[in-house]
Amino acid sequence: MSFKLAFDKNLGLELFVFKHMYYDKSKKIFFSSYNTEHMIDAIGSFLLIFLNTDFKDDEDCRSFVFWFCFENLYYRKYPKIKKANQDSSTHLKLSFSEFNKELDKIVKEYKEEFLYLKYTLLKNLRLPYDTNFFRRYDDELELTQEDIQNIIQEEKKYYEDKSMKYNETEINGFMEKLNIQFETFGLLFENIDISKYNIPYYFESEDILAIIAIMFKEFMSDNHNTIRQCQNCGYYFVPSNLKETKYCNVEYENTGKTCRQIGKELAYKKSLKEDKFLDKYRKRYMSLASSVSHYGTDTAIERFEKYKKDGAIMKQKYLNKEITPKEFEKWILDSKK
Repeated sequence: MSFKLAFDKNLGLELFVFKHMYYDKSKKIFFSSYNTEHMIDAIGSFLLIFLNTDFKDDEDCRSFVFWFCFENLYYRKYPKIKKANQDSSTHLKLSFSEFNKELDKIVKEYKEEFLYLKYTLLKNLRLPYDTNFFRRYDDELELTQEDIQNIIQEEKKYYEDKSMKYNETEINGFMEKLNIQFETFGLLFENIDISKYNIPYYFESEDILAIIAIMFKEFMSDNHNTIRQCQNCGYYFVPSNLKETKYCNVEYENTGKTCRQIGKELAYKKSLKEDKFLDKYRKRYMSLASSVSHYGTDTAIERFEKYKKDGAIMKQKYLNKEITPKEFEKWILDSKK
């Protein structure tokens, strides 16, 4: 089965056709259906799923393969079985133990390819990635010193030239097994009502990496598109505007709040812990607030209100480096007199 990928640029949508495995509890077998699955979402959605998969973690990798590409990688591993099944119109069936054994083999064999593409994409997004992975990979390829220097020069040119959105040659290297189909009626067989979309052509490939590479290119073709890594949870996301580039909109650790909602609060708490003077400032603030709640005297209220008003000014001066840490500390201590 080939993956199919179409874009409706007017609506900003990608239509991704794939197969995943099913489990029959009564027969205790895993099987791939004749029917395909499809995702219709904003351009870049599946790219984010890929980037947010931790392929170093076997369970994460297993999950990705199970849902999107087990059948393809299995047939790539066993081409004779693929041909036999195609000739007899039989879809893939594996016992519980056979499936898990083969899934482990596929993860072990292909996770390096997933990591190579993921780190390549992160590099081209100018996001942090595991540079040691490429060094090890280059060593295994036994590159000459001249080859290494050429790679270094290409990367240097890319990072220095801010007008370059990404290294096109590097991304194109993943797209050798990609075909383009101009007869879009083929999507009708995937239960996609093409009359609802403006689709001039679609891409087709048996290589999931080629599909992800063209997803990346299409995503990057929009000058406003970019991907950021959440400074709170590490999740990759597409910022909704230029102001919201630090935190994603995903719920943070079952708090009921997203990283965007809680990110500034957590960053502030972290800064308090790391800065002993801000920590002293906050402790004094909490102490005065506690006095008000416990005693409620005019004196307590007056001291708290004065500290709150003057403290906001002094803290800002400290953050702006208008006063020294010692001066800020002295003011906090003087407030106790």
